[in-house]
Amino acid sequence: MKPLAVLVLCVVWAASGVPAQAQAQRNVPGGRPPDAIDHATGLATRPYTTLPLPATPPQVYVPERRVFSPELGREVVVPGHWERRVSGQRVDVPSLPVLDPRTGRIITVPAGERPPVDQRQGP
Repeated sequence: MKPLAVLVLCVVWAASGVPAQAQAQRNVPGGRPPDAIDHATGLATRPYTTLPLPATPPQVYVPERRVFSPELGREVVVPGHWERRVSGQRVDVPSLPVLDPRTGRIITVPAGERPPVDQRQGP
């Protein structure tokens, strides 16, 4: 009868989770079971990955604008157009038909590399 009681006691002890609690207590510093604070601390201190920087668009749309043309000595209307980035300091501008609002005459500005639109003077 005694071996049967020992067997029942061992089964009850194993089913109660005492070994699992002992294992969990060994995982947390200080020998206590993990709680919500430990979980939050683990989430806050884990390393994170950073996303790569977005690629700069190869082309930029420049809306219609009025600018002073140093070559013509007067203000002209430059139509909206697309410019292709060559580098951080240069863009490839297509040939542009600019309008002289005083005379109504259209003048073609040749294509070429120029500074970005916010840094250049003229079309």
